[in-house]
Amino acid sequence: MLGGSARSAADLAAEMRREFESAVATRFGTQPQPDPVLGALFQAFAVQLERIYRESEYVFPVAVLDDLLNGLALPARLAHPAQTVVSFTNIDQRERLALDTELIGNAPAGEQIRFTIDASIEISPASLAFAGAFENGKLHSVAGARAGSTPILPNSTPLALRHAPPTLLFAFDSDAAHLSGLGLFLDVTSIESPLIEAVARSPWQILSANGAVSELGTLRARRGRGGVTTLVWNDAPREEDDDIAVAGSAMDEAANVASAFELSAGSYGRQCVVFPPVPPERRARSAPPARFAEALAVLLPEKSQDALNRPLIWVQVPLPAGLTRVADELQRVAMHAVTASNVEIYNERIQFDRMGSSVTLRPEGRTDQYLLGLLSVNGEKGDAYVNDASIAAPADAGRYRFRSGQLECRPHRQSTGRFDGYAMARFLFCDGARANGVDVGSLKRIASPIANVTAKVANLAVSRGGGAPPPFADARVRFAELLRTRDRVVTIDDVEITARAFEPRIKRVEVSTASELGPQGVRQVDVVDVRVASSDFADPESELPRLSMLLQTHLQQRVIMGRGVRVTVLNDG
Repeated sequence: MLGGSARSAADLAAEMRREFESAVATRFGTQPQPDPVLGALFQAFAVQLERIYRESEYVFPVAVLDDLLNGLALPARLAHPAQTVVSFTNIDQRERLALDTELIGNAPAGEQIRFTIDASIEISPASLAFAGAFENGKLHSVAGARAGSTPILPNSTPLALRHAPPTLLFAFDSDAAHLSGLGLFLDVTSIESPLIEAVARSPWQILSANGAVSELGTLRARRGRGGVTTLVWNDAPREEDDDIAVAGSAMDEAANVASAFELSAGSYGRQCVVFPPVPPERRARSAPPARFAEALAVLLPEKSQDALNRPLIWVQVPLPAGLTRVADELQRVAMHAVTASNVEIYNERIQFDRMGSSVTLRPEGRTDQYLLGLLSVNGEKGDAYVNDASIAAPADAGRYRFRSGQLECRPHRQSTGRFDGYAMARFLFCDGARANGVDVGSLKRIASPIANVTAKVANLAVSRGGGAPPPFADARVRFAELLRTRDRVVTIDDVEITARAFEPRIKRVEVSTASELGPQGVRQVDVVDVRVASSDFADPESELPRLSMLLQTHLQQRVIMGRGVRVTVLNDG
């Protein structure tokens, strides 16, 4: 009677009414009179049936597919949070901000949007005393630094260093903790500026007490959470591949945000630089570098020309010799800055006697928020619940299962034999594309309690890059990809299937082979050109570079050992 899988409540109610009329005519030989009460019952029953049809068509297959994908270790495709850059001011003491530091701004439509910082930084009364760029025989001052209370305006002066490579130069006035954990924002003209790529691949050098470069003060950059440029000491053990995104700072263990959700590189990540902890033996200060000293005085305000004649922390970044337009690309430098993404931490109390042990996660009934990950589940006595798959936990431990937007709990049994009456769960959500377009200065409230009660925050860039997760149909394509390729990329067809499954909006895939010289010698590289239509993306300027990076990482993890992959995303209009 009720066949089909895409039937509305109205269709179902009409068919039930026809079946009822047919049954009455067959048994009694007459047509029934219209009955409004019976019609209301048919309609109510049809609404319930419609929900069952919808669940059988979508919810149940999604749950089964989710279990299969998890069992086969295929990474989930989640929503992308929007990203912006925030800077903290009015700071009166040094303080480390954890990854769960929440900030609140207003979207263009007026609703509140929550963000959390992407990397843990320290804020302090430190200030930027000078920021500049040397290029083509001239030293240029860059906006953002101050000589006392007077801002240093952009200017330039010639310097007798004609054949020296371009160099960024910074001076910091800081407390005893030096540059530990401080964040910088390099504001450039475009998110695809070649200057940012050069900065991420160049050494950062803290000058010694006599103004010289030393191994002890040299740092190198690697990509951190959200794409943030994270500096590490050059003599620290090198990771196997510095291009792989790292989960975040180990100093943020209080809120396991990084482990719950691996945040991919965003629009502004590479423009933010975070210094590591600086041990006492590396906390050098010096007078201005001798080769720049004379030009520096010319660039300072007229009444502050001796502002740099004191021990300061000098940092220089030598750039590739062929890099051009450095001074034009770098617009300003901001202190105490870091990227922030639209990741909202949501707490929910699950009352087992009222809500049951299985709940659908939808904060305040909203359907325009997307689940990113589970932070923790704790019982009423604070006992941490463990994943249902754990075999090491005691039999009476509280357990949970997290899949397809649902949390299923098995309450903890206490020593008295009593089961927990409730559990506290913490989740990560984002608003997707709804968080795009938060204007500069619209994010201005610190929601988390911090020691700097006078601190203020403001976003320095428009938020962008947010997007919804792929629909169920794309998940089915990805599962088919896994079956066809066995999670290995060997042939050209494998590359095309894997790329299309990773991003359904890809129109065409072209693969060629080249050779490149790497650290271990010459190796073969698969050059993958994928073509997309920019009209398919809400923010192509931000999303296409991210697609290129994520797809390259996805393919590199699956190709034959020893081969490389280079992905280029081309716009077909």
